[in-house]
Amino acid sequence: MRLVRPSSELEYAAWFLRRAALSGDTRPVPNADAEKLSVMRERHSGKVRNWFNDSTRWHIVELDPADLEKLVFLESDWTKGNGLVQNDGPDYRTLLRVAQRAKAMNYISLACCHVKQRAYYESLERAELALQGANRLAICSAEHSEMDSNPSARYYLLDGVGRSLPYMILLLEQKIESLRIEAFMAERGSW
Repeated sequence: MRLVRPSSELEYAAWFLRRAALSGDTRPVPNADAEKLSVMRERHSGKVRNWFNDSTRWHIVELDPADLEKLVFLESDWTKGNGLVQNDGPDYRTLLRVAQRAKAMNYISLACCHVKQRAYYESLERAELALQGANRLAICSAEHSEMDSNPSARYYLLDGVGRSLPYMILLLEQKIESLRIEAFMAERGSW
């Protein structure tokens, strides 16, 4: 992981709210900084952690494949129900393990594959999508419980599940070369 520059929760919230608007969220995006943070927590609570505060350190970082492989992936009814996340031992939620499962089941071709993930897969394969700028990822310090069950992980994939999984599948299929990946990173200031 390489530090690119400092960032802030406000920059993250503004970026995320713009992405949501571009994805069809028609609710207005506030102009005032304080409102952006409030709206982010209200509308997109799954994209913030309750420990985000003044002691949280924010950066833009560049991730290499080894960093990406160890990110803790989303565990939800949907990811479990579609076989992407299965508690089958240590590191069961790392992006690498999830991508290996997805590759083994040919997930991208299955009906359960989310339409956006299939579109990201195709765009990445054609080199039409870069995981930078507007399409960067967001990661944060993993919770103790996430690290206990995923001992190689230190960071959670806060935003970018739909973009990072197709990317990792394509790497495993050896259909693309490693690309420059940018991410917001929120590091917990204190436990």
